[in-house]
Amino acid sequence: MQAIDLQAGLAVAHASMSNYTAVLHRTAELLPQPRVVCGWSMGGLVAMLAAGRAAAQGLILLEPSPPAEVQGTDPAIELTEGTFDPEQEYGPFPYGVPGRSESVLARRERKRGLSVPTLPCPALVVYGDEFAAERGRSIGERYGATEAYLPGLDHWGLVLDPRGREAAARWLSGSEE
Repeated sequence: MQAIDLQAGLAVAHASMSNYTAVLHRTAELLPQPRVVCGWSMGGLVAMLAAGRAAAQGLILLEPSPPAEVQGTDPAIELTEGTFDPEQEYGPFPYGVPGRSESVLARRERKRGLSVPTLPCPALVVYGDEFAAERGRSIGERYGATEAYLPGLDHWGLVLDPRGREAAARWLSGSEE
């Protein structure tokens, strides 16, 4: 297992979603097969975008940012560079979770809409209560993915509560519910 820092080696103020997918692809190339790529939130959309180039045999998506096929597109969103503080934008992070600046450009690209016409491999979509429709069921239905709904969990809970990891482990072992 390898955790990937999508910002590694990037000037965050200029980072785009294609930069993030390139970081994932470069790291994945160093890992043995079979590969399963896992991503949460914005990282989930990065995983969807990079899965083919990364030669993934599976995708685990924890409430991924929705692609254009689910959320639609808004070409009026201007693509500008810079950074923003995610805690100011989305609210305080849970105790003990450090924040760091994020790319305005990558956020605007997501809001504008990035297309993922198909997924190259089987996928699991894990979601809780907070984004069940737009980042859970709709993505599962659109891509024919296995769905794991974890009631009582919010967006942070999917990565902080062991039930998220347990759902992923069940799917990987072929014994998903």
